Amino acid sequence: MPRIVNHDDRRAELAQAIWSLIRKQGLSGVTLRNLSEESGWSSGAIRHYLPNREAILNFGAEHLNRRIEEHLRSLPHSPDFRQSLLNFLEFMLPVDDEPRLWMEVWLAYVGEAVIEQSYADTQGLLYRNLNALFVQIFKDFAQAGWQLRHPPEQAANQLHALLDGLSIHVLMHRVTPEQAKTILQHTVDSLLLRP
Repeated sequence: MPRIVNHDDRRAELAQAIWSLIRKQGLSGVTLRNLSEESGWSSGAIRHYLPNREAILNFGAEHLNRRIEEHLRSLPHSPDFRQSLLNFLEFMLPVDDEPRLWMEVWLAYVGEAVIEQSYADTQGLLYRNLNALFVQIFKDFAQAGWQLRHPPEQAANQLHALLDGLSIHVLMHRVTPEQAKTILQHTVDSLLLRP
């Protein structure tokens, strides 16, 4: 009887190997040969899913975006709007293993995206999706009777930029996770007034 292959699991396994290579060697280290060694897959098996290096790198970026979105959607919601937002923001900080991995890989792509449009497009998708989510969160606050100090789009941009900057500073050990969380709390409180 033929073995049943779960292609989603295989793709997730391959994405993990791509991310591991990026963390160890940067995007330049992602080659078919290195990926074969890292994943334990044959070159032919990798080519079955991803025919060339560009496809490998784009797949790694797209899978990263998908994984982050899945985790964000799975976060528990609190009846306290403010606390739900803080939980969401704190989850995005690279203080635990998985968010740290995501941020390190994302930053490698961002560095490359400055000169390579295909990576800029892929990373732009993550930025646009996350920014749209922030805008919606602030609109939800307004509908629930909270007063916004800025229009939702402006508040979303401010919070998004702060989160990106804090994440980099946490990775570089310039700001502790506790300091980053305190800064996020103060910023949220400066953007919102309770009903």
